[in-house]
Amino acid sequence: MKKIVIEALYGEYSNLYGDRGNLLYVQEKLRRAGVDHELIRTHLFDRPAFADRAVDLLYIGPCTESQQEQELERLKPYAEALRRRMEGSAVTLVTGNAFELLGEVIRCEDGREIQGLGFYKTTAKRFSHLRYNELCLGSCGEDILVGFKNQLSHSYGETGNPFLFMKTGTGLNPETKNEGFRQGNFIATYLLGPLLPLNPQFALSLLRAMAPEAEFAYLPYEEDAYRLRVEELSRPEANQKHH
Repeated sequence: MKKIVIEALYGEYSNLYGDRGNLLYVQEKLRRAGVDHELIRTHLFDRPAFADRAVDLLYIGPCTESQQEQELERLKPYAEALRRRMEGSAVTLVTGNAFELLGEVIRCEDGREIQGLGFYKTTAKRFSHLRYNELCLGSCGEDILVGFKNQLSHSYGETGNPFLFMKTGTGLNPETKNEGFRQGNFIATYLLGPLLPLNPQFALSLLRAMAPEAEFAYLPYEEDAYRLRVEELSRPEANQKHH
């Protein structure tokens, strides 16, 4: 069985809302399955590993709004290498407002526009007069995913390939139920969580894409917790927005 390579980009910034738990979860799953793996922590001024070598899982998590522009400047030289991942089978997971880095524009309240990587035709519009919080359920084919949102912006336009159709909660903005972007194993979403521990079957599909021969433990226990979360978030009182 091959060694699995995981790369986490810009951990000094992209570490909000406990979303580094996605990496801890994947590492623990691989460890208990006896799969050799390596975690590369790429800092802001490092050259990303995915630009030069095969990386099985690339992860970009949420950062503050003031840090988005810095991350974009560091990512732009590697935009084509990142785009090539969309055409392959390697897993890429982008969560929270890192979703906006791959859109066309981030529009600030003062009118200034930050150019994104342009992977999909969306414009993110920031707002500072409120913070948008939600508990979410979204459908991905026949699967239901649990997540949370904590936002100071919404995105407008279309990604072309939505990741989720929201059953409860908003999509890219309050006017749509389409959320995120997915092409193969390349996934970008506003959902937080951390997403993988909250959704064991979805996580399992990504783990199997990386290590198809491995046997992953404790799934029944995780499924029980997942079902309880879905039941709780399906109740009308849970589906409330907080501003």
